[in-house]
Amino acid sequence: MTSPTNRRDQRRTATRERLLTAALELFATQGYAATTYDHIAERADVGRQTAFNHFRRKEDFVTAWVRQRHEALDRQEEGSASAIEALAGALRTLADLNEREYPLAKELHDSGVLHTAFALGAATPPAFTTAALRGHEQGEFRPELAPEAVADLVFDTYITALGRWLAADAGHSLAEALLARLDILAAGFTATH
Repeated sequence: MTSPTNRRDQRRTATRERLLTAALELFATQGYAATTYDHIAERADVGRQTAFNHFRRKEDFVTAWVRQRHEALDRQEEGSASAIEALAGALRTLADLNEREYPLAKELHDSGVLHTAFALGAATPPAFTTAALRGHEQGEFRPELAPEAVADLVFDTYITALGRWLAADAGHSLAEALLARLDILAAGFTATH
C-alpha cells in the first residue's frame, strides 16, 4: 500500500517531469525566447502557478535538462574499463544525447541559455570525477595530478567542443571531436609504465 506522502511525492515528480518535457519540446520547436510560462503550463496541462512552483526561472528548465544528462552518465555500465575508457564512454554518451536532441541543443546554444545553465552550476558530472578518481587510485594518471582537476579539464573540454560543434551546425562528428581531444589530454596526464 502506498502512503499519502508517497503518492503526493509521485504526483509532484510526475508534474515536474511533464513540465520539463513540455518546456523542452517548446524550446526546440518555437524557440527559448518565444516560449512563455503560459505556453509551458498549457502544454503540460497545469496552471501557470504550478509551473512557477516547480521551476522558479525559465533557466531552471535548462539546468534540469543538463542535470538529466549527467544522471544518464551515472547509469552507464561501469565494468572494468580503464579510467580513460570510462571517460571516453561518458563523452560518447553526451555526444549521442546531443546528436539525438540536436534541435533543442542548438536552440539553447544559439539563445545563449546553455552557457547560462553551465554558469549557473552545471558542475562536473560525478561520472567524470569517479573515472578520474579510479584512474588516480589505479596508477593510470600521474600521481601529482588531482583527480578532480583531471575530471574538470575533461568536462571543460566537452563544453568547449560542444559549443563549437553547435556553432558549426553539427558539421562534424561530435563524438570524434571529443575522443580526439581526450586522446590529446590523456597523453598529457596518463602515467607512463
